[in-house]
Amino acid sequence: MFRFWVVMGIAIACFSACKGNGKRDIKAYYFPTDELRKGLVYEYEVTQNGVATPEYWYYRSFLRDSGLFLTSTYYDQFFQIGQICREKIVENGSQAREYFLYEPDSLTGGQIQTKALITAPDIFPFQVKDSTGVFLFSVNFHPPDDSLATVYVVRNRRFLGDAPEYEILNKKLPCVRFGLREAIGNEKEGSTEVEGFGEEWYAKGIGLVRYSKTYGSGSLKIEGRLTNIFPMTVLEQKAAEYFGE
Repeated sequence: MFRFWVVMGIAIACFSACKGNGKRDIKAYYFPTDELRKGLVYEYEVTQNGVATPEYWYYRSFLRDSGLFLTSTYYDQFFQIGQICREKIVENGSQAREYFLYEPDSLTGGQIQTKALITAPDIFPFQVKDSTGVFLFSVNFHPPDDSLATVYVVRNRRFLGDAPEYEILNKKLPCVRFGLREAIGNEKEGSTEVEGFGEEWYAKGIGLVRYSKTYGSGSLKIEGRLTNIFPMTVLEQKAAEYFGE
């Protein structure tokens, strides 16, 4: 059933279809690329089944001959990189161009980089109308410890209209929200697929400020909210203090 829903999503998720016809422009609610030329760190408080930990996302935009790009780097609570994504900002949305995953290497003490294959690139639309439009993002990759396995992540976003205001940095900002439907699975024979549902809020002039996801029968619940924004030098200081440097 989920596979059928994804196929339907592909059929209606083209950004090129989001022009005219009274559609709403929500570009201002995505990450402010003009203000991210020097890079900023977004700190989120993430609660998983009642346990709260911080996570950090470093966003930086680049202007190249081929266009405008936004790179996001995820650092966990131990200041280890877990993911890097490079997006291209196009006329009617943001689309993934490169996607890398990282995991600890127990042999070297470093990290193993895995490049994922992007099979559907749509991350955030700039033109929306109602909840009937589905915007599809999906990747798959081979885990370093099992080259015969193919892990996939399929994420669908539907525009749900305005969300309540979100207060950050002593400002209350208008928000829009998206419904999420996600599937994580392994194409290896005998593996199962886990489905998740949730929501994302994007604040005007800031970007993603809140998200929630529930997987399976509800045994795993993840909620995140933006708590601070600061330069990379502050994150470097936090990391130095953590490692005792």
